[in-house]
Amino acid sequence: MAAMLLALSSPAAAQDSAAGDPSSSEGATSEPAKEIVVTGSLIARPDYQANSPIVSVGDDVVQNTGQLTVERALTQLPQFAGGLGQSNTATTSTGLSGGQANASLRGLGSKRTLILLEGKRLQPSNPDGSVDLNTIPESVIGNIEVITGGASTTYGSDATAGVVNFRVKRDLSGLTLKGFTGVSNYGDGVNHRLSATGGGEFADGRGRAILALDYSNRERAKRRKRPWYPDRTYETGNAANPYGSALFSGNEPTLAAVNSVFADKYGYAPFVASNGSRLFSGGAQIGFNNDGTLYTANNAPVVNFRGVESDDAFFVDSGNSIFGPSKQFKFNFIGGDIQSQMERYQAFGRVDYDLTDSISAYAQFNYTTYSQRSIVNTTLSNNIYLQNIPYNSYFVPEDLRTILASRADPTADFQFYKAWNAIGNRGQTYDYDVWQFLFGLTGGVGIGDLTWELYGSRSSSKFRNGQTGGLSLSRMEALLASPTGGLGDCQAFNIFGDLPISEACANYVKRDTLNLTDMEQDNVQATIQGGLIDLPAGKVRFAAGAGYRSNSFDFRSDDALNQPGGTSDIIGFAVLRSSAGEVKVNEFFAELLVPVLHDLPLVKELSFDLGYRYSDYNSIGGAHTYKGDFDWQVFDQLRLRGGYNRAIRAPSVGELFAPISTGSSSIGQAAPNVIAGDPCDYRSSYRRGPNEAQVRALCLAQGMSPGTYGTTAAGFIGTSQVFPLTGGNPDLDEETADTWSVGAVISSPFSSPLVNRMSLSVDWYKIKISDAIGVLQVAQSVQYCFNADGASNPTYDQNNYYCQLLARAPEGTLEPPTSQPLLNLGTFQVSGIDAQFDWRVGLDDVGIGVGGDVRLRTIVSYLDSFKVQALPGAPTYDYAGTIGFSIESNAGISHPKWKAYTTLGYSDEHFDMTFIWRFIDKMKHSNSVNSSNAPAGIKTYHAFDLNFEYRFDEDVTMQMGVSNLFNKAPPTYSNVPATYDSSTYDVLGRNFFMSIEKRF
Repeated sequence: MAAMLLALSSPAAAQDSAAGDPSSSEGATSEPAKEIVVTGSLIARPDYQANSPIVSVGDDVVQNTGQLTVERALTQLPQFAGGLGQSNTATTSTGLSGGQANASLRGLGSKRTLILLEGKRLQPSNPDGSVDLNTIPESVIGNIEVITGGASTTYGSDATAGVVNFRVKRDLSGLTLKGFTGVSNYGDGVNHRLSATGGGEFADGRGRAILALDYSNRERAKRRKRPWYPDRTYETGNAANPYGSALFSGNEPTLAAVNSVFADKYGYAPFVASNGSRLFSGGAQIGFNNDGTLYTANNAPVVNFRGVESDDAFFVDSGNSIFGPSKQFKFNFIGGDIQSQMERYQAFGRVDYDLTDSISAYAQFNYTTYSQRSIVNTTLSNNIYLQNIPYNSYFVPEDLRTILASRADPTADFQFYKAWNAIGNRGQTYDYDVWQFLFGLTGGVGIGDLTWELYGSRSSSKFRNGQTGGLSLSRMEALLASPTGGLGDCQAFNIFGDLPISEACANYVKRDTLNLTDMEQDNVQATIQGGLIDLPAGKVRFAAGAGYRSNSFDFRSDDALNQPGGTSDIIGFAVLRSSAGEVKVNEFFAELLVPVLHDLPLVKELSFDLGYRYSDYNSIGGAHTYKGDFDWQVFDQLRLRGGYNRAIRAPSVGELFAPISTGSSSIGQAAPNVIAGDPCDYRSSYRRGPNEAQVRALCLAQGMSPGTYGTTAAGFIGTSQVFPLTGGNPDLDEETADTWSVGAVISSPFSSPLVNRMSLSVDWYKIKISDAIGVLQVAQSVQYCFNADGASNPTYDQNNYYCQLLARAPEGTLEPPTSQPLLNLGTFQVSGIDAQFDWRVGLDDVGIGVGGDVRLRTIVSYLDSFKVQALPGAPTYDYAGTIGFSIESNAGISHPKWKAYTTLGYSDEHFDMTFIWRFIDKMKHSNSVNSSNAPAGIKTYHAFDLNFEYRFDEDVTMQMGVSNLFNKAPPTYSNVPATYDSSTYDVLGRNFFMSIEKRF
């Protein structure tokens, strides 16, 4: 630290940059004679060339977004699909990823995209192995290199979709102070950032140091301020509303009792039940008006509703349902924020010191601590089936008591749905502390140009997930069972209607929770590399080495979420069980660069790059990866490259040991002519035809009572939502990925100054991932258990694998231990073409006497196929050119055929202007892939940014910019209004930003 601080006040000569020139598609360095390591290889070489498809962009791409974190810059590049980012305010089933920002190469998920800093692994912030981009120190980024396809031979597991390598500025000299601020067109979403970065030499040039300190703050941006979000939206059949409603699954009141209230007392026409003599076997409900009267809703004619429309509560009577407030923007819950609040502190430092003339040491640390806050919707008690009300609860309206008394079991509890708006919003807090320390030695062997490196790193990520405003089920049950309707300071807890709830009662029923996650990573690696032997075409170069890595995971859930018997005491938050585990791997690897031909017609140089890695895991055993690349310099202006890579992704600590939790999952709605919903539902197509007897026997074998199964006139009414258990699976195997690529790099053959600084790279790629790890959705288990495909369970055997994942209550509903296990399931196949074109011209050189340079860069990606086979033997669907489908929750849902990022700029000694065009092709809805009944697609999207930079002198620079210059609205892709892909399209709107930088 003393050396770093000394360097801040001791400017020295700039060091050579390993990052290269960001304006070049190949990233060529200013000193090509210096041997450097290419991303995707272990071998240092004097020419900075990659055999894999590579895109290199400078730090200006990050700065031009006007945002604080790098995920927005990556998402704009055509190679990426939208992952989690600044809009990530969602509650997760395990509480392990909220607030993070991720990169998803090719839409294959963040856990298949390896993130590196200077070629070294970073500490994962998620148990699935994903690196949180919030932990990347932006102030020291020199450029970003992106390689498509497997790179496990070079870096080990996880690089199945590709690699993103952040290069650090190594030429820092002196001290740089920078201030940044930004605000949206709507006055919210304010960003602030202050950074100090310094570097230089010390100890007579034997040492070099870098130190960077960064503080940033990002405020919330709200949906309701954007014109493309409606003030209020409606959700069909929303049972949970602030007035509350009761339902009677399996213990319905009689039609006569219902009519005695609604017909005889309220004066409405008598009901005529469509399902035998009971009105409520079809899922109808009774709601509560504020005056103690009742109304009917959902699958029954709506009568006597006396609710009022206001800013905070509104309802629409459709004739057979009450549509309640699904998204009330007076309540700033999830979906209410389009940018999450964040406060972040970062520190990065590095020291290099020459111990002797041949041995150098280096030490590097990276520390990030940040917090995000989000507002979540009020508790909806229909999210779980646990809110049961005693029939004689103190505030039960008299009219309801009459109806309850007619049930077959008149003293049984009844189920209750309600949106607890009167108690207030819930909240999520995400607090992260992530650090990494790395120490290494490098030196020469003394034989030829052989060099060695030995380094080790230790890193840690601590995550605290707080949940505020949750409702305690046990405390609510105690209040509802009270003979006086109150306990302690809470003296009146009337939940029947949209009535105020006192502060004392609200405080009594609310309970905050806190979940803790600790992850650690240890990494040790030794390599030797250099020239081996001379061949006629050049020197054979090699690299070889060994390494050890361990990743540990320790999750501790709040006691309220892990009650005895595996239940949760917090309504609306999942059951979470504590869990821990560790993955260890020993690895051996080697790489060989063989020059084959040299200085022949049409073969200036031809070489092959061969690699192999053996990895021995304590979880999956041994795994092999290998590669074979070629590099063919046809002549000075044309180079061909390509090859084959076999990569793996070993299951992460989270996938192996994630805690058991419950979450909501849809199985669809049963109907006579569709294969969806619960097969035991009386409306289901499974119960028709020659296999009805086998379906009935299987429903009963799973735990359903014969009386509940019923007949088609008064049978079981299933629900589309079930709440299965999810968690890790220690028996998982590795994923494998095969990548093929071939491409060309072309530089201008012309001498004219107008066109002599042009370059073009074009690469074709194909990635096939097999045995992909994913969740077996309960909807799939239901279909295969009941033999929907005609082959999964032809004998309707309860011991069938899929059937063993299902369990039923006597009332018929699927309930825990119904589970959604993690398994090696699917196959993904992605192919396409990437192109990058760069052109620069000096205006003086072409006779325009104003000085300065004009530059053009465009990065274009064409997606030929995005094929997914969800299960072995299942159909394969191609989602290229569609929106709405994601292979996993944070992989991205947009898969346009064409995507481009183009910049046009002018710069001179003091001034720089950049105009950016972001293009996303039109897309169909993903449902159109396998259904003729799909929502409409979306049109082509164009967004433009404009940035200015002025250098007052060598030491002061000011930058101003506007992103989404024309305030382009995002396209909606669903039948539900205002459904946007916020990680791909700009939902924030026009954004202004500026910064000023001072160098000392």
